[in-house]
Amino acid sequence: MSELRDLDGDTRAPDVVIIGCSTGGPAALAALVPQFPPDFPVPVLVLQHMPPGFTRPLAARLDRLSAIAVKEGEDGEVLRPGTVSIAPAGLQTLLERSEGGPVMRVWPDAEIPSAYVRDEAPLYRPCIDITLASAVAAGWNVMAVILTGMGKDGLDGCRRVKAAGGRVLAEAADSAVLYGMPRVVAEAGLADAQAPIARMYEAMARLLGVCPR
Repeated sequence: MSELRDLDGDTRAPDVVIIGCSTGGPAALAALVPQFPPDFPVPVLVLQHMPPGFTRPLAARLDRLSAIAVKEGEDGEVLRPGTVSIAPAGLQTLLERSEGGPVMRVWPDAEIPSAYVRDEAPLYRPCIDITLASAVAAGWNVMAVILTGMGKDGLDGCRRVKAAGGRVLAEAADSAVLYGMPRVVAEAGLADAQAPIARMYEAMARLLGVCPR
């Protein structure tokens, strides 16, 4: 696994950054998202495990804290640079292809296209694995960032991201409230680097070739 100093010089910019988190995620996002500049050059999508109705207040709070625009994502929305979109809780989010950029499609479980249906019902809504799989299938170059949380949501999706040539970052144990989701990604050898939440934006910026704040 790379140290942060080894991340410089990556020239293949991602089309989208997808951040996945669960328990401890709102606090981690409150530490990370305000570090983004308003002109961050890549669209950002956040998948936070939480009950329906809570992602809109989360987006509003992060928007107040941040220079970059933060909003709850909507079905049919084209993800744009300079904006962090929070996937709505209680539904599944897929990314499709368009000339304008990644397009969010928001679905109830029962309406998920067959390509993303598993033998077992997804435990989380939104499910990080489903969103990452859809982004890779649509041909987007993805940077996946897995933050604090229990379980292994994101593991299968990160495998797909890496197989398609994307990059993966995982939160370090010393800052994760629950070192479950980042741990399984790191132990599977999928993380290009791990960083504590205070340095996660630096790691992302270096991979993107932009100046860390």
